[in-house]
Amino acid sequence: MMRKQWLLLIVLVLAIFALVKIVEFFKIDVVEGDATKFVLEDLHSKYPDADIEIITIKEMENEYGGKYFEIKAKVTDDPDSGCPERMHIFYNYPDQNFVTQPPEVITADCDVCEEPECILVFPEEAVIASHTFAGTAAVHQYLSDYSDSYYEVTETAEGWRVIWDSQNASYFYIVDILKNNSVEPVEKVTKSE
Repeated sequence: MMRKQWLLLIVLVLAIFALVKIVEFFKIDVVEGDATKFVLEDLHSKYPDADIEIITIKEMENEYGGKYFEIKAKVTDDPDSGCPERMHIFYNYPDQNFVTQPPEVITADCDVCEEPECILVFPEEAVIASHTFAGTAAVHQYLSDYSDSYYEVTETAEGWRVIWDSQNASYFYIVDILKNNSVEPVEKVTKSE
């Protein structure tokens, strides 16, 4: 009889422990969802025409044992232009102090690092490099001649490929930028009819 009582007690303790863990699990999801919603609403109100995306959400703990989320978001102003301006904005949710981290500027003023030790990590950098780096003067002229031009950017094993096209042009350009920031010879491709 005593053995059944001990067994029942163990089962009850395990059930309570499991119930507590399930409640904690759902509680964290709600808070993370609230954090995401807050950040996206705030960024959309501050940058209404920008391309916005949450990059990372990390659960953290403050010195008092309270949980909060450290959030990194991407904001790209003028995302469809030849000079997209990308920055990363950081949030703590809920707020942990009144001092906020300044935005990390990735691209601004249509400028990216051209030094060999620099690496183009983000597609916005590749878009800018595709018409500003040495060897891309024809693409730069294409963008001036065809104001409706648009790009498609993809990451490759070697670096980045940017294709510039226009509905009004009979040709388009392919620009391959290698990881060491060198540009392969720009390829002009005639459109087939």
